[in-house]
Amino acid sequence: MTTTRPVLRRKGITPSGRSYLIRPSEDGDAPGLAALIDAVAAEGELIAAVPGEPDTIEQSVRLASMVLEGGLTLTLEVDGVPAGHVMVQRRAGGHYAHVGEVAILVSNSQRGAGLGRALMEMAIAWGRAVGLAKLSLRVFPDNQRAIGLYRSLGFDDEGLVRGEVRMPSGDRDMLLMGLALSDLR
Repeated sequence: MTTTRPVLRRKGITPSGRSYLIRPSEDGDAPGLAALIDAVAAEGELIAAVPGEPDTIEQSVRLASMVLEGGLTLTLEVDGVPAGHVMVQRRAGGHYAHVGEVAILVSNSQRGAGLGRALMEMAIAWGRAVGLAKLSLRVFPDNQRAIGLYRSLGFDDEGLVRGEVRMPSGDRDMLLMGLALSDLR
């Protein structure tokens, strides 16, 4: 059986003419990624975070542990500045290790340029290459733009998890979505 190695670097030009690079995350990315999370959190409740979390140290630990646990973390830079991030965390334990949990964010200024799709496509290709059977993710049910992207990539709705995230506005539901990478039956 031949295993295809996933492409973990992609570069190009955005529709607005700016250069971008998607590459494996490095420890030095932590400050920029923490600032990116902070900026997206400040836009409103698009992600399960509030401004001020995580800090640089927490983000650095998250990047290192993700890779040590066999996961994936890719950073998107636009003109050399972090503008997006995707992580795939392998679930722990023999009964769950075939599933990877995806988390993605893209800065507001770069949404609509196809960069979120590029990050997701790379995560999906990586999941297949490393033998995952399924990718799953959680998204706020009112984040229709993100849901549209995930559905266009083949993710299916798998259910609503009620009161899953405690946000300043109150407890929020999450839509659980999944993508079979191999026959799960």
